Formats: sequence, C-alpha cells, structure tokens
Amino acid sequence: MQEVLDTHNLEAKDRTDARKEKLEADAVWDLIESAERIVVAKGKSIETFVPAEDDRDSILKAVLGRSGSLRAPTVKTGNVFFVGYNDALYTDVPFANG
Repeated sequence: MQEVLDTHNLEAKDRTDARKEKLEADAVWDLIESAERIVVAKGKSIETFVPAEDDRDSILKAVLGRSGSLRAPTVKTGNVFFVGYNDALYTDVPFANG
C-alpha cells in the first residue's frame, strides 16, 4: 500500500496499525454505516456496497478479516471506503482525487 501512495505522491492523513488497533464488528459498523459506498477487494474480485441499501451482516462479512477485525488496508476518501487490496482496484488510484 505504501508503494501505491509513494508512486502517486499521496500521503495518508491518519494511519492506524490494524495489527495493534483492532476494530471489531460493532465499531466497524459505527465507522462505515453512513458511508455513501464501500468498495471491497478480495483476491481478484471487487464488490461495492451501499450501507443505506445493503444488509449490515453482508457488509460486515466482506469487510472483516479472519480475526474479526477490519481488513487492511482500508482507505477513506470523502464518504467512500476502500477495503482490502487488489492490484486492479489500486491501478487507477480511485481515491487520489477524493
């Protein structure tokens, strides 16, 4: 992820180490429930959720890792969250102009 930021001359405003600061289901939902969209990358697939329309449990299942904490990396730009890593998602750096 740092390589993507460096390549596009971007800097993280806030940064948290997901290994040290775990966010579990209720805290994650509090963070993302008012988002316009949540874009989740897992492997080669990319899913987009709209919290106002989509099921809470489906969204949480997608954004939480095996440990039950928010998956990394997670990038918030404007009112959109990008969760997880996928080369295709970050090729055009969707959050660079957010």
